[in-house]
Amino acid sequence: VIYSIYGGGAEKQMRYILKYTDRKKFEPHLAVFRVTGGGKDVIPDDVPFYDLNTSLRPVSFFVFFKLIRLLGKLKPDKILSFMWGVNLVAIPAALFCGIKVIACERTFPLKSIERYSFPRIRKRLISYFYRRAEKVVANSESVGKSLIADFGIPPEKTAVIPNGIDAEEIRRKSGECVQGIPEGDFVISAGHLEEVKNYGFLVEVMEGVNKNRKISLVILGEGTQRRELEAKAKKLGVKLILPGHAENPYPWIKKAKVFVFTSLYEGSPNVLLEAMACGVPVIAVDCPGGVREIIKNGKNGIIIPGGAKEKFVEAIRKFFEDKDLKETAAGKDREYVRKFGIVDMVKKYESLISKQ
Repeated sequence: VIYSIYGGGAEKQMRYILKYTDRKKFEPHLAVFRVTGGGKDVIPDDVPFYDLNTSLRPVSFFVFFKLIRLLGKLKPDKILSFMWGVNLVAIPAALFCGIKVIACERTFPLKSIERYSFPRIRKRLISYFYRRAEKVVANSESVGKSLIADFGIPPEKTAVIPNGIDAEEIRRKSGECVQGIPEGDFVISAGHLEEVKNYGFLVEVMEGVNKNRKISLVILGEGTQRRELEAKAKKLGVKLILPGHAENPYPWIKKAKVFVFTSLYEGSPNVLLEAMACGVPVIAVDCPGGVREIIKNGKNGIIIPGGAKEKFVEAIRKFFEDKDLKETAAGKDREYVRKFGIVDMVKKYESLISKQ
């Protein structure tokens, strides 16, 4: 169960699980709260797909009953639920039907709930219902520790399964020809154009980078901050390219000089691993979440203290001034991402689901 199956990092991880789960042992079904983008076109043909979307309000209330009806019909052995907003619907629905549920946390919930109304109530609901799940899976050690310390989840109920990537598929797709990639030098980032990604700060960083040269900033993704970012870039004299959602982002990333990451918080950012698989060096802001579990500062990337704009500017400039630096980093990155294999990740989920 997930909100949608098309789009960001959590959705990609769910698609990996659906694709690589052993069909001799499991029969996966997928329920979504909303169909977005390609929807069911991005999941394997043998996975039954259920759209729980409703125009009735409040949505969560009616989706809850639609999910209960679906569970009564399917009678699954277990539920695997992604993201706290979905988990707060899936866990009580599973309890009502007497079905065990594994709740997966994909972001840093202590920070994420602050974006919504009544964060204290949401925190209490997460704490109450997560303790009633069979297992709560975090995608980074940092998120796991926060669930225990901040939400009171018993340590024995938690597990950490880092995100996996299909490095070979990413490298193959990075060699495909796509339209619109700039010819000159550019820095790239990718993600929804929302406040949490902190792209306004990145535009300010690029103003500092461009005092000596003109380097474009490309951000792949779509969101509510498009106009605000375009206005800020125009005001600061930064050449900002916003191509929207890229069906295949990897040729864009591969062509970039450096991949930059500025989120205010994150669970475990897939996109850093994907950039490494493309052979592109990464620079990331040190934020709550799993960044430090992916980047070993100075070895396979650079971590910048939050808000340290000048240090960020200096780090980006290094990759443009040292011609050999990117190639050196690329070799280390390709070796490093082997630790995050997709097959190992799926096996860990299979093991959790199989436990009685």
